[in-house]
Amino acid sequence: MPNHQDNSTLPSRTDVLIVGAGPTGLALACALHSQGVDYIIIDRAASNAVHSRAAAVHARTLESLATIGAADALVELGRPGWSFTARDGERRVIHTPFDELDTPYPFVLAVPQQTTEEVLEDRLGQLGGHVHRRQTLLALDELFPGVNALLSNDDTGEVRAVQARYVVGCDGLHSTVRKQMDIPFVGHEKPHNFALIEFTMEWSGPEGEITFFFSPAGLLAVSHLQGETYRIVALVDDDTPTPDAAAVQELLDARGPSAAGAKVKDIQMASTWRVRHRLADTFGEGPAFLVGDAAHVHSPVGAQGMNTGLQDALNLAWKLAAVIKGTAGPELLRTYNAERRPMAQGLLSFAAQLHDISTMSDLNKIRMRNDVLSAVGELPEVRTWLASRLAQLSVSYGGGDGPSPAVGERMPPRPGMAEGLGWSLLLPPGADRAATEAAAGESPTPVAVTEVADLPHAVLVRPDGHIALTAPATEAPELPRRLVEWLHRPWPSAA
Repeated sequence: MPNHQDNSTLPSRTDVLIVGAGPTGLALACALHSQGVDYIIIDRAASNAVHSRAAAVHARTLESLATIGAADALVELGRPGWSFTARDGERRVIHTPFDELDTPYPFVLAVPQQTTEEVLEDRLGQLGGHVHRRQTLLALDELFPGVNALLSNDDTGEVRAVQARYVVGCDGLHSTVRKQMDIPFVGHEKPHNFALIEFTMEWSGPEGEITFFFSPAGLLAVSHLQGETYRIVALVDDDTPTPDAAAVQELLDARGPSAAGAKVKDIQMASTWRVRHRLADTFGEGPAFLVGDAAHVHSPVGAQGMNTGLQDALNLAWKLAAVIKGTAGPELLRTYNAERRPMAQGLLSFAAQLHDISTMSDLNKIRMRNDVLSAVGELPEVRTWLASRLAQLSVSYGGGDGPSPAVGERMPPRPGMAEGLGWSLLLPPGADRAATEAAAGESPTPVAVTEVADLPHAVLVRPDGHIALTAPATEAPELPRRLVEWLHRPWPSAA
């Protein structure tokens, strides 16, 4: 069962050691706790980060957070954006609505990362867990069948050893886990600096959307948080100091719509940083795994980073739980790297393309870009594709042939599916529900069975919402047995 020790007591053994209590680490801890897995989560900081970069939670991430009971509380604290829109001053260049997507969350939620962390840590507390803070990972040594971690209490100076079956690095760009496991982090820096500012202001600019202003003076992205609080991400020169209120006013006046009448009030947070694009050579090395920024970093354009990290965590969580409980073979953990690293590799390419498109400085290229985007943006299929891509609803792990929904694809949430991180078997019309439920009742892995009217065949849905197996309606009762075989497949290592 999950641990319930006092925060001052650090156990000497655990199944999973989570290093880093940012959004990804907290989500992973919530997921493991809800599945009855023993874990320890540590962080060197005394509390949640106050200054952070992520401010958008996409639909697919909210679906994932719903499985650990954290989505509703987060939605209450954020502001839904119903579209992604690029503008050049008053001109709308491309408009991408989210409200027609097949999801319970047809929007992008504007909410500071600090709030996301607070919601996740509150949820962990509700489940009975907590973060061991002021703990720094000093060293990792493989100790079959796991690792021996040397941890330092930064308040007392005490050094303790913790043995863990698995260790997960959720410790960001400068990941100690990644360095201790000697995993290369390959990439480069983009020749661009960004400023990130949260502030209050009065303005009559576009509402209900995440807006990118493609100004010749430089990119400016604006999102409305709660109340009068806004956040902007702006392309700035290398030697730009941390912006003050006057500098923010100048950015809005020069790059935003002149009719908006922006009046900047108080600066709440401001920072600058250089964009990096990096990808770990592997997301899994023996008993160690990398999640989120420890595994991949890229441009903020498109707001994909934290969302991808949270889905890394949910992909890994149910697999760790299944292996630790013995309902799956240890080779299942190979699929974490096999699925998430190619996805992250594609994400880096997508983010780099968005970055390059958004940061053009040549006036002729800017005019051509805007004209092309305006033209293609009139095509419904382009708007749907871009909305689905940004919302991360189109992520697929492949491996299936035949009609959709196919193996590897995301299955949109449907009534009757398993609550939490459970397995669901969805039946099309004509399937033998009684026989299928009887077979599911004999499975060592609990499976919720429900009927879905618009399915062409039966689908078995993984805890992370992706399809593991499909079968014709007549073969639906066979799927629970096939699941046992699937979970114990000799999964190959990723190429």
